Amino acid sequence: MNIKVIISNVDAVGKTVRKLGYKFEEINEDVIDFKYNSGDAIVVICRHESSAKIPSLTVHHPGNIGNKTMGGEANKLGIAFPRLITSIYREISKIDINIDKVFEATHHGPTYQTVPVIFAEVGSSEEYWNNEKLVKNLVDAVLRGIERLEETTCDNVILAFGGPHYAHNVSKLAMKSCISHIISKHYISELNSNIIQQALEKTINKIDTILFDSLNQKTREKILSLINSNNISVKSL
Repeated sequence: MNIKVIISNVDAVGKTVRKLGYKFEEINEDVIDFKYNSGDAIVVICRHESSAKIPSLTVHHPGNIGNKTMGGEANKLGIAFPRLITSIYREISKIDINIDKVFEATHHGPTYQTVPVIFAEVGSSEEYWNNEKLVKNLVDAVLRGIERLEETTCDNVILAFGGPHYAHNVSKLAMKSCISHIISKHYISELNSNIIQQALEKTINKIDTILFDSLNQKTREKILSLINSNNISVKSL
C-alpha cells in the first residue's frame, strides 16, 4: 500500500520535521485545507493548537459536522482508515515521554480527498512544535505504525458518538479495537442522516460497533433510528 506522509511548509511542526532531515512530500497550503490527493492514504504530521496549551500527541480523522467549516467542506467527512490510525496510535502510546497521547474527535478539513487522511499532531504551543526530540518521536512512531499496518489487529471497528473532544475513553479501547470517526458531544445536535451515513460508509474498514460515550437514552435512540443496519453491535460507556 502506498501511504504518503506529508508536511506543510507553513506549519511549525512541518518545519521542525524538515529541519530534522526527513524527506516527505511537502505542501504549501495550511494543513486543514489542502488539495493533495496522491497515494492510497495520506498521513499529515503537523501542529495541534489548543487554548490550554497542554502538551500532547494526538491523532484524528478530518471532517466538518454541520454548516460551520474549518477548512474543507460543510457537512462532509473525510474517509477514515481505522486500522492505520490505530496502528499509528498504538506506536505513539509506546513513546516514553510523560505527555497526553489521545484520539481527538473528527474535526476540521480537508474533505476533498478520495483517499483516507489521518492527522498525527504535536500540541499545543511553539515550545512543543519546535521540540526536535518530541517531533522526532512522533515521526518515528508514525513510520512504525505504517510499517506495522498489516499486522495490526482489530477486535472490532468502532464508530463513536458522544464524549469530549479529547476522546480518552475511546483511546483506551484502541489497544484492542480499531477506531473510525468520533463524533463528539459538541456536534451531536448537528447530526442528521447524511452525516451518519457518511460516518458508516466513508471508511476503509467496515464498522461493526457503535459506541455511545456518555449519551442519554433519547439521544442514543435518535441516532440508532438513523442507522439502517442489523449487523452492528451497540455499546455504551
